[in-house]
Amino acid sequence: MAELFTLLYRTAILYIVALMVFRLMGKRTLAKMGPFDFAVIIMIGEAVAIGMEDTKTPLINAIGITVVLGLLQYLLTWLNVRFNWLEKLTQGVPSRLVFQGQVDERELKKERVSQADLMMELRQKDTALKDVQEAHLEPTGEISILKQSKPKNKV
Repeated sequence: MAELFTLLYRTAILYIVALMVFRLMGKRTLAKMGPFDFAVIIMIGEAVAIGMEDTKTPLINAIGITVVLGLLQYLLTWLNVRFNWLEKLTQGVPSRLVFQGQVDERELKKERVSQADLMMELRQKDTALKDVQEAHLEPTGEISILKQSKPKNKV
């Protein structure tokens, strides 16, 4: 019974610490995760899990790891805002998959996106390929679409 209370206590403490760290990391990190954001979330989850499972490991170790990972992520996002080259290095850059209604097959292969996946995204956004000015695979994995502008009717 004492072990159960220890686990519950450690879980509650680590839950609060993890919530505070995620708040520190900011909304952008959680909303549109890039590769580094995703890696940090997994690492924080692992640190918290170790702190909850292993009662022989001091609780402060799990708290320390979680806080340090959050601070490092905060620092990285702060630096990314200030240095464009670093953001490109850590978050990646968009890849143009479609230009003026034409699919770039080479870019699809490079990014490992199938034609079927691209067409599914276009259908979900209620857009035909011929109406696409540009479509990009964003660093977050989302496909963004810029539709061709329609010529205005002359009266």
